[in-house]
Amino acid sequence: MSITEYPGQQNGPSRAAADRPTAEEAGARVGVAQRVVAVHPDHEKAEQTVQTLADAGFPAQRATIVGRGLTIVDRVTGQLSTADVTARGAISGLVVGVLVGSLLGLFDLVTPTVPVGWLAFNAAILGAVLGAVTGLLGYAFTRGRRSFATHSRITATHYDVQVDADLADRAVRLLEGD
Repeated sequence: MSITEYPGQQNGPSRAAADRPTAEEAGARVGVAQRVVAVHPDHEKAEQTVQTLADAGFPAQRATIVGRGLTIVDRVTGQLSTADVTARGAISGLVVGVLVGSLLGLFDLVTPTVPVGWLAFNAAILGAVLGAVTGLLGYAFTRGRRSFATHSRITATHYDVQVDADLADRAVRLLEGD
C-alpha cells in the first residue's frame, strides 16, 4: 500500500506540539499503532467500510475514522438587526428566568412564600429584560461588525479508515474480498 499525498497536506508537523490535543483528548488508545486500510471522499463511505469489517467479524472497536484536510464552512443564514439581537437576548433571558423562578419557588427558597407561578412569571419578565439588555450591549460593543447569523460545519477532504496495526492485514483481506 502506498502513501498518497493530498492537496494542502504538509509533510511533518503543521502546528506547534503545544497546540495539538493529547492522544487521550483525541479519543485514541495510547501506545497502539494503527495503519490506514481505506481512504474515502466522504464520511458515509468510511462508515460503510467499518460496517463491512464489523459484519465480517472484525472487531469494530479497533477501527478509527480520521478526517483529513479539515475545513470550516460558515453558511450565512441571514442578516442580524438590532431588533433581532434584542429579541434573541430577551428569549434567552426569559427561559433562564422561568427556570430560576421555578426552582426558587419549588424549593421554597424565597421568603415570604410566593406562589410558584407568580415567582416564575416575575423571574421570566426580569430575565427577558436583562437578556435583551445584555444582547443589545454585546451588539453595541461590537458595533455590528458581525451583523449576520451563520451555521458552521466542519468538513474534510477525505476520511482515512485506520485499524490497529496487528489487524491491518486481516482488514485489507476482508475489504478486498468484497
